Amino acid sequence: MLKFTIKRILNLIPILLGIALVSSGLYYIIPGDIVLVMLGQHVDPYTYINVKRSLGLDLPFWQNFLGFVRGLLDGNIGYSYIQQRPVAEIIAEALPVTFRLTAMALIITVAIGIPAGILAAVWDRKPMGQAINAGAVTGISLPSFLLALFLQLLFGVTLKWFPISGMSGGLLGYVLPGMAVGLPLAALYTRVARASMLEVLNEEYILYALSRGLSFRRMVLKHALPNAVIPLLTQLGMDFGAFMTGAVLTETIFNLPGMGRLVYSAINIRDFPVLRGILLLLALIVVAANLLVDLIYVKLDPRMASSIVRETDASM
Repeated sequence: MLKFTIKRILNLIPILLGIALVSSGLYYIIPGDIVLVMLGQHVDPYTYINVKRSLGLDLPFWQNFLGFVRGLLDGNIGYSYIQQRPVAEIIAEALPVTFRLTAMALIITVAIGIPAGILAAVWDRKPMGQAINAGAVTGISLPSFLLALFLQLLFGVTLKWFPISGMSGGLLGYVLPGMAVGLPLAALYTRVARASMLEVLNEEYILYALSRGLSFRRMVLKHALPNAVIPLLTQLGMDFGAFMTGAVLTETIFNLPGMGRLVYSAINIRDFPVLRGILLLLALIVVAANLLVDLIYVKLDPRMASSIVRETDASM
């Protein structure tokens, strides 16, 4: 397990360096003079030169990249000349909001999607199972922004159960945004859980357990479910970015001061240092989430650790 963890962490280093490389290239791929795009055409020459030097745009790309990496090692991810403060400080204010929204969406996805998928598999040939499957297909097809507006109208305006905007309702203010992000993903996880459970239920050891007189309920909970959950964990690791990036539109609709609205605002005011910092941080969070899922995966199935380590050794 320790060797597997070390190997996985070492494999993340080139990924993070690649993300930093793409982030540094952001200033060079945008058409025109990025300093003029950020500060406007009428910026005075003194400010123009200072900002260009501070961004490292007076240096070749490789020197700019190395300087950016050195800054990252020192905990410096940039400075916003639009807002006149460090990027880390700006992101630190918005990150807790997005984490709370992501946690709410994750809870809704797991609490609805996995049980619904298991029931759809168990009741595969029954009307209830077909209804769950049809509902999942509908949920996947429904645009998140349309769902957000519908939730605001139904639960906020008509029923008045939850606030429709801002953070005045405390944790209740995250329910509707969490549903807007989590329900479409819950529909996806219903389909994935159903397919995984159906595959496990058709395994020979499941049929053997049933033939030995084991109750169907106990067989599902004790034998089928642990094996069916493993593909769901893999899917969760791949989709964690969807939980984070799904907040961009949702936070704008619900007026939440999180990372999503920060991205929207940074694009509007051309605050590219903030965009670069958010891109790097989101990539780091997604990579860390995938590492955590891999460790849980190996904990559930220890055979995976030795096989992955052997594959890594063979490729090196």
